[in-house]
Amino acid sequence: MGETDEKETAPAATTNDTPKPETPQPTADGPEVEAKETEKLLGTSEQPVMVEPKRSPVLEQKPQTGNVANGEEIINIPEEAVNGEGETGENGKKESAETETTIGKPDKPNKVQAEEREVKPKKVPAGAFKLPGFFNKNKDKPKEADGADNELLEKTGAENGAAEGKEKVAEDTAKVAEEKPKRAGGFFANLKLRNPFAKKATTAGEANGEGVDKAVEEEEKDEVTAEATDKPVGAEDAGSGDAAEEKKPVEEEPEVQAPKKGLLEALRVPLASIIPKRFKPVATGDPEDDIELGKTPKNRAGLASMETLDDSLKDADTKDTVDKAGANGTDGEALVKPDDKEAKDKAAEAEEDAQERSLLQRVQSYRCSVDDIAIIAGVVIFLILVALIIAFTFVGKGEPITAPVRDGKYIETVTNCGRVEGILEDGSFAFRGIPYAVPPVGPNRWKAAQPIESIENCWNGTLKAHNSTPVCWQIYADGKVDGAEDCLTLDVVTPHVRYDNPLPVVVLIGAESFTGDSPGKLRPSTRYARSRDVIFVRPNFRLNVFGFLALEQLTKSTHPPTSGNYGLTDLIVALKWIQLNIPHFGGDPKSVTLFGHRAGATIVTALASSNKTSKLFARTWISSGASIFPGKPLADSEKENALYMSKVRCEDSNCLMEKEDEEILDAVPDVWRRTFPDLPAADENATVRHEWLVLDGNIMQQHPADVWSADVSNNVRYVIGSTTHEAHNTKLHLKYTEWTPELVTRHVNESVVGKLGLTEEALRRYNATYQGLVAMVSDIRTICPLLTITQNLQSSQFYVVSQPSGELGIADVDSDVQAILGRYEPKTPEQRRYISAIQQLFYHYVSHGEIKHELRKKLLDIGQDALPTYNTDNCLFWIKNDVVPRYARLD
Repeated sequence: MGETDEKETAPAATTNDTPKPETPQPTADGPEVEAKETEKLLGTSEQPVMVEPKRSPVLEQKPQTGNVANGEEIINIPEEAVNGEGETGENGKKESAETETTIGKPDKPNKVQAEEREVKPKKVPAGAFKLPGFFNKNKDKPKEADGADNELLEKTGAENGAAEGKEKVAEDTAKVAEEKPKRAGGFFANLKLRNPFAKKATTAGEANGEGVDKAVEEEEKDEVTAEATDKPVGAEDAGSGDAAEEKKPVEEEPEVQAPKKGLLEALRVPLASIIPKRFKPVATGDPEDDIELGKTPKNRAGLASMETLDDSLKDADTKDTVDKAGANGTDGEALVKPDDKEAKDKAAEAEEDAQERSLLQRVQSYRCSVDDIAIIAGVVIFLILVALIIAFTFVGKGEPITAPVRDGKYIETVTNCGRVEGILEDGSFAFRGIPYAVPPVGPNRWKAAQPIESIENCWNGTLKAHNSTPVCWQIYADGKVDGAEDCLTLDVVTPHVRYDNPLPVVVLIGAESFTGDSPGKLRPSTRYARSRDVIFVRPNFRLNVFGFLALEQLTKSTHPPTSGNYGLTDLIVALKWIQLNIPHFGGDPKSVTLFGHRAGATIVTALASSNKTSKLFARTWISSGASIFPGKPLADSEKENALYMSKVRCEDSNCLMEKEDEEILDAVPDVWRRTFPDLPAADENATVRHEWLVLDGNIMQQHPADVWSADVSNNVRYVIGSTTHEAHNTKLHLKYTEWTPELVTRHVNESVVGKLGLTEEALRRYNATYQGLVAMVSDIRTICPLLTITQNLQSSQFYVVSQPSGELGIADVDSDVQAILGRYEPKTPEQRRYISAIQQLFYHYVSHGEIKHELRKKLLDIGQDALPTYNTDNCLFWIKNDVVPRYARLD
């Protein structure tokens, strides 16, 4: 490099400058042959490119050597430089004549065939590859380079019309293009990368932004010019014989006499040898023999500049050049071209050697990187996801398996006591009167309920559960007595009888009071079971004295000693039956909601505070329940109930066991019967009232308020609410034919409100109408006491229904449950919106276990819509004056 740089002149691209004229002295064969081979290696176009050279100032001046004929300057150019293959005619006469004819026309610069040949600074094209192992596989690098000091010779000079006449040139070029294999890897494998170590091109084409390709092309021209001017060491002047002498030292060196491999064979290298990853060959076993960028071990290819490319190609090109020169008649006796068969045999041998390596050896020799592991893991995960998608899409669960329907209306399922048959009603299946406990008759009267565990209490065959069974003994509001003692059965209404996709379960516990009128309004709806995809269960349970009588005589006759709350034990056994059998009806035992109304809501509140109901249900909906619960010990309750023993005319438990059902009900004192809500009387003693629920030490071990304050309610959720006019009843409404403001004012003055001097303020808040009076009674007896409970119960939600209906324009006590179960008859758009709002609230809670997020932990006012806008000012007024919860309703 250094020696040639001192002789360099101005670039050929600047044609306007006038360099020192110099007669080109090209070598006989070397520049042209090497240029042709280099053109093949660098991947030039498949067809010969005819480049029109620029006018050379060297040709414009009078040459120092040459012949002059007829005033034309004739330059003797070797035949090799014209045909590009070293092929000549007889002594080169034909080619010389053509050269003289073409070059000898100075007035047509576009037809000039000779290219100026000057010493140029060696320019390394950007993106060149250093591929010694690529072209000289299994061949050692020669000690000393031959030629012009590692300079790459390129064919420059466009032969325009002369090359078109040379069929040999075209055929050889097409053959090389066909044999040239494409590197595996697509676009990226054939991409030329810029060499960061190469000098920046400074040609005029690059300075003007013409691109890298043009700069590389002109640099190659300059290098050919420089090579032609500066002869290689050991070369003579010009002539075909000199070329042979120049190649002889190369032939004598044993290192250069390695067998020649064709270009196609040189390109057949393992794919791993050109991948820039660490690869440890098995054959050598050399730990340092890794392929990396800038590191080229033996028989491996790497990236480098074009300077080193010439070193690795010199020996192979020298052999090829000498062979071609001999074939053209230059010195055929001194240079012998290798046989084509020998080259083919060596290519076949190399191919066989590559195939001998087994697949196992290749796998073992490959060293995985982090990228490889990540790609494999990604493919595996993708295949797993595809398999899962296919499995869920095409395998699936298929159609739900449901029980067959017989005769279009009958369906069967099983329970722990045998098979039962239901009937199709309004799109759902109803099973009525299924026993869930041992009948509480005979010795089991006033005993805790017992689940059916013996076959003696079961039935034979299939139970026809088509019709309802009698309710338990009770006294209705009009004084009517009805029921049966053997009454512990339940009804199930389900839209499907299947085991997949279980549905939420709603247990209806309804009673107007502890004395009777059960189930009241809480009767299951077959239509809403189908439309809302829920299962309704309504159990019968003991009421009145059969269900809640606490007496000393009964306590002594039982072990462990206790009495009262028998109705609560009935419901606990019913909940256990649901947990065991509801899956056979298509229900989900983990999604059970207790829905209580009036006295039933009070019972639900008691059950939720009992430690005997853990995991039997998940949530509760309490509508218009009482807020006063038992706070007396069992012994005190037994003493207060001693009055009943005198009424029934019995002294021990045996007498009570022998009494008829009607005699037991007739002995109930009037003060124990149901009372209708009204304003507290002026002489009312809130502490002297009969309490049906007792602290028996078994079911209810402590007061519910204590349980709520301790927050040990078994993670049960509560929704507690009522209606604005919950206290409306026929007795109060019919007290006067028409409730005028005067009558309302007088009625308020005669109550404890007037006694406390709160009449004026109360009427200002509620208005002197019947609707205002009922709203006042509802707040004092039910709504405000329930509000105080929710303030102590963290897992609770409070609501009040205010949407009026009916002729009186009030929201009565049944407005919420009737709308939930689909029995509310809307007559206005506002009422239809109300039904939609409360149903969405209820069934979302039943299915998901919580109120909608935007309404959670709020005091809801449910009118046309459920809004968190309930006003508590009136409740705060009654609480402040000690009216609430002192006079709260007691069931």
